[in-house]
Amino acid sequence: MNKITLEISDQLMNQLQNQTDSVQNILLKALEEYLAKEQLGFLKTKTWELCGSLEIPNPEPEFTTKLQDSKLSTNYAEHIDEVLY
Repeated sequence: MNKITLEISDQLMNQLQNQTDSVQNILLKALEEYLAKEQLGFLKTKTWELCGSLEIPNPEPEFTTKLQDSKLSTNYAEHIDEVLY
């Protein structure tokens, strides 16, 4: 294990001391959660937020595919050159 030195405000330290878990365990858990979330950083992009949130009301049949659960899905992205040019 490695040791680190961390400065914590008195107010925050008082709140930490009132916890049943040790400060070290709390900080380790927080670091683990942070690193787990950061590994999925691509999920925080605006593009990822928009994926699946937009719906095309009347998709063209040639760009429509049927999913296993009987829902219709468009594949405009696969034919983007045809659509743009």
